[in-house]
Amino acid sequence: MKKVSLILLAVMILVPSLAFAGAASEQVVDTELAAAGTTFEGVLDIDRTQGWELGRRGGRFVRTTFGSDPRTFNAAVAAETSSTDVTSQLYSGAIRRNQHTLEFEPALAESWTVSADELTVTYRLKPNLRWSDGTPLTARDFVFTRNHVWLREDVGSNARSSQIQRLTDGSQKPLISRLIDDRTFSVTFHEVTAGLLTQSGGGAYPMHIFAPLIGWTESVGFEYGHRIVDNSFEEIKPAGVNYGAITSFWGVDTNVNQIVGSGPWVLTEYVPSQRVVLGRNPNYWERDANGIQLPYLDEMVYVYVPDMDTQLQRFLAGQADAYAVRGEDYAVLVNRQEELGFRIYSVGPATSTQFITFNQNPNGIEPPQLTWLSNKTFRQAMAHLVDRETIINNIAFGFGYPQYSFIPTFSPYYWEGAPDFSFPYDPNTAADMLDSIDYVDRNGDGWRQDPDGNRITLTLSTNSGNTVRESIMELFAQDAARVGIQINANPMDFNAMVGQLTASYDWEMILIGLTGSVDPIGSQNVYPSSGNLHMIEPSQTSPRRDWERRVDEAWVMANNTTNEDQRKAGFEIIQRIWIEEVPWVHTFNPAVMLAIREEFGNVFPQPINGFEIIDIAHRLFIR
Repeated sequence: MKKVSLILLAVMILVPSLAFAGAASEQVVDTELAAAGTTFEGVLDIDRTQGWELGRRGGRFVRTTFGSDPRTFNAAVAAETSSTDVTSQLYSGAIRRNQHTLEFEPALAESWTVSADELTVTYRLKPNLRWSDGTPLTARDFVFTRNHVWLREDVGSNARSSQIQRLTDGSQKPLISRLIDDRTFSVTFHEVTAGLLTQSGGGAYPMHIFAPLIGWTESVGFEYGHRIVDNSFEEIKPAGVNYGAITSFWGVDTNVNQIVGSGPWVLTEYVPSQRVVLGRNPNYWERDANGIQLPYLDEMVYVYVPDMDTQLQRFLAGQADAYAVRGEDYAVLVNRQEELGFRIYSVGPATSTQFITFNQNPNGIEPPQLTWLSNKTFRQAMAHLVDRETIINNIAFGFGYPQYSFIPTFSPYYWEGAPDFSFPYDPNTAADMLDSIDYVDRNGDGWRQDPDGNRITLTLSTNSGNTVRESIMELFAQDAARVGIQINANPMDFNAMVGQLTASYDWEMILIGLTGSVDPIGSQNVYPSSGNLHMIEPSQTSPRRDWERRVDEAWVMANNTTNEDQRKAGFEIIQRIWIEEVPWVHTFNPAVMLAIREEFGNVFPQPINGFEIIDIAHRLFIR
């Protein structure tokens, strides 16, 4: 197996995507694993050097999740963690990152090779793989998934961006996935990229289920039909194939026993607004060192609760086995560990981002709101109203870090100049900037109006039940009021908010988060203008704004190479542009503490979405 000179750090994508079914892409996050430092009294550090313990079968693990139920059980179209926290457990990737080292290792593939020109990865699958329903799992499933699910416009998969390469000349071309034999397939890129394994190593969906659904047969051909047009490509849709049928397939009204996967778990029960129950996949491929088939546990149960406070109460009452500790919970929990039989682990600083974003999409809002939010000076003034110090001290109870970039500070691609280049909390400067663009109080009522006399009133939404975000929203609205800008706080259902971001576009300002990336190549569906989570105006065929064009160019510079100096230079350019243009302004970065019942073994979480509970679930066992 040829080794490629890639940084093998955690790629925080819709991590469940790479680890299980999809490809490198981010997703919006409704919960934040909250606040901790590196070491606190009464909190355990995690020793990841010892490897997995050998466990025994039996038992269940109960975790609570607040807010919205899943929107879908179809991983192909899931774009929010309320769905992918479940669907990610149902699929395996060709490869995955080792939970301890975060380097790539085989999963459904037994090996992979990279061509001498570093453009093609060829995967060889393990023998005798089967879907959860017993049907053989082959390379056909992988090539079908890439060419007839992920890439298809009518599906709108969150993984689509990962299967399209943006080239140095500004053009875009789809990756070429080829079937070699029943156990072998390849993925070819058009230029050298640091995302070689990240973008090619995801999993597959069952062709024997999806192909009849859309009316596809092998006579259509496995290849992705397209033609090159100018600097992009145009999809060729085969006659009689209805790709749109995938979008409504395996919705939450599906009989869960019909959902087929390749991961450690299968769905066994869904009771809306109450629980999702996952059972052991009888055909899961992975075994421990003693040959015992994983998972060890019989069941993984998700219990839905209305808010974070209820999560805490359920955990204290022994009705949940794990709890993501917020800053205000530390004093409540730290001295009760022995009494209640749990331990608190210091996992590390989170890779997730949390920010206020400003809609600039003419397909979603109209003037005057569009005019205000499209004004860079106005957005910069709003950035001066984000009081990170108060957020950390009063809302996160001191357990947090100021955040200025979409790249975490411990990443090799983080630009150290980001804090100094950003707009610090300074209401007086914010007021001066608003004056400079003639957004002033024209009638003495205490609120600013634009030059046309429109009072500047905007709605800021966040997901209800997330007490941290709701508090940040209220704080920001108060500071905006002090400089004469009226911000209406709007807590709302998380899934409805994601729908506004990805479909209707009818929002003004949103406080939300993304899963984040240590290697930002996993954020390719967010920061290039073509990304489906490029929130200010998603999925642009060409960049509307000059600064977006420059970000697109820098994205190619940073990712179509394995030269680390060039990658760092490209990501510095992107961070500079993003901070200056303020499409969104970051707030704070929590670290991660996890409280978990002490009877469970193999507690080796990472501070990365998907690698905290999701990617240790199949190894957890009751001692």
